Amino acid sequence: MRRALVTGADGFIGARLVARLAGAGVAVRALVRRGLLRASEPRVERVRGDVTDRASVEAAARGCEVVFHCAWGGTTLAEARAVNVEGTVNVVEAALGAGARRVVHVSTMSVHGRRLPPVLTEDAPLVFRGDAYGVSKAEGERAAFARGAAGGIEVVALRPTLVYGPGAPYWLLGYFQRVRSEQVALIDGGRGLANLIFVEDLVDALLAAATVPGVAGEAFLVSGAEPVSWREYLGAFAAMCGKPLPPSVPRWRARLAVQALRVYGLLTARPRRLVGMDLQLMPMRTVVSIERARRRLGWRPATSFAEGMRRCEAWLRAEGYLPRHEAAEAAAAGGLRRSAAR
Repeated sequence: MRRALVTGADGFIGARLVARLAGAGVAVRALVRRGLLRASEPRVERVRGDVTDRASVEAAARGCEVVFHCAWGGTTLAEARAVNVEGTVNVVEAALGAGARRVVHVSTMSVHGRRLPPVLTEDAPLVFRGDAYGVSKAEGERAAFARGAAGGIEVVALRPTLVYGPGAPYWLLGYFQRVRSEQVALIDGGRGLANLIFVEDLVDALLAAATVPGVAGEAFLVSGAEPVSWREYLGAFAAMCGKPLPPSVPRWRARLAVQALRVYGLLTARPRRLVGMDLQLMPMRTVVSIERARRRLGWRPATSFAEGMRRCEAWLRAEGYLPRHEAAEAAAAGGLRRSAAR
């Protein structure tokens, strides 16, 4: 792979992918929708564009061998369809016009809906009803495969689970800040399963999906080696900031609380201890199978949950969300004094 286009290049996943590609010597064209076009990093050409604007995507795709489609968006179903369905078709069409070899489409496990079997595999059907995000991503993935097959370009889709890591806006910062401010609760003691994937492991999977032959037209679920309980997940944040483990509420009470707290939050503008996403995710007992990705892509996650959270904590401390460890500060100061004495 000599040159690649990354859509959504200024997002959490896209930015990490751009850095890894450039570090591997790939010339990267990074499509960004807003903000300053700051000076490009070595081997990275930042260009302005939007996946809903086909002309801008066509211009960005010229000369690219592989297109990584990381962009997504929309709040209402109409907005989400404009970005996640029509925008995805624009990306595949642009790749076709540019003579690209493959499109790697970042989908989501949410294409399978919310009522999941005990073990989720890629054989579970796509679900085209429910929330705007899940519906539009399912429609977008279906459209990407259909257009790819019709046009003769390879399309591979990855369906990641909950992507966390340093800088993750929701699965790191969102839950960390809620635990720190004691504005979150565990449903049914937090016994449900959180299927997490560390961002660098997802990037590994994206690179494999771009290069492994013989997988065109396939979709792959990607997650960590095994899920952790929500009690472990939120408990790790509590330990970082010296807060108690969030309190537990039974699921039936959580349902009532989500409705009542939604009205309370609107009236008072105060944060809520439970939100709709908690009610959807925390009771889940599904284990996401990554066997197909292991077998077909030769990919496996390299980061344990403990190591991933250690890296997250280090980032939170470096960014000032947590105080620096006094022992680490003292060791660093001692090292500086020893160096100065030589």
